[in-house]
Amino acid sequence: MSLDYETYLAKQGLSATAFTPMELLAVAVAREIPDGAFAFVGTGLPLLAATLAQKIYSPNLTMILEAGTVGPCISDLPISVADPRAAYKAATLSTLSDAFGTIAARGYCTLGILGAAECDQYGNLNSTAIGGYWPAAISSLGRGPKVRLTGSGGANCIASLADKIILMMVHEKRRFPANVSYLTTVAGNRGPNGETRFDYGLFRGGNLKVITDLCTLKPDPDTGILVLDEIFPGVDIKDICNNTGWELDTTYAQPFAPPTPEELRVLRLEVDPDRFYLGRSSKRKKN
Repeated sequence: MSLDYETYLAKQGLSATAFTPMELLAVAVAREIPDGAFAFVGTGLPLLAATLAQKIYSPNLTMILEAGTVGPCISDLPISVADPRAAYKAATLSTLSDAFGTIAARGYCTLGILGAAECDQYGNLNSTAIGGYWPAAISSLGRGPKVRLTGSGGANCIASLADKIILMMVHEKRRFPANVSYLTTVAGNRGPNGETRFDYGLFRGGNLKVITDLCTLKPDPDTGILVLDEIFPGVDIKDICNNTGWELDTTYAQPFAPPTPEELRVLRLEVDPDRFYLGRSSKRKKN
């Protein structure tokens, strides 16, 4: 272990082998990103994980940011898709219309890494509003939404056109209802047979992996409902079920291999040394 890393660990109060939930989440997503993928990556935790993957597992990963940046090598984490730091060593600096029209719509988006405020039992995502959509004056509820969110951005287009979606979220019950408050993005199946994404003209995608700070989830091949796939180290399966808004099938759950010391070192020293994203914590209520 280098002296610089020892100093970093001492300053942050960390260990070379112990890890935080955000670090585990980033490593889990990075491991899921295949080498050679053309991946639409959002800022924040998705970009954090993609940068780690590019440094360790997927050197041939081509990251695409929806503002039009293609193939950057991230050395300093940007705070938005239009942040100039996202352009470092990029192969192309283009526009939003090129990112979605020239690349995604032509079938060159193999992977999308997304976040959302809500994810339901089928992998439908909400990043639009909580508690209704319409303003109070025209809402059947007599009030406007409790929370107005940032909206789809490029999430709907990415999930509609990508072969595979990785959804990266903090696992809280409010974020995993049985049904989303507003359907912004269909990332997995919309519902059972007769209500799937394919029945509504979305002919690509449907391959979904949900990765939270507690576990990983994947769609049941018959019902399309998300089931428990892997349990993270130190996590009680009851906490996962208690923070999920539907009856979660845990039949085939497997343990997840913890982050290695090298994964943690690269993540901490090379990807997010200021812990801008790694320093975040869940607001999940402890039982």
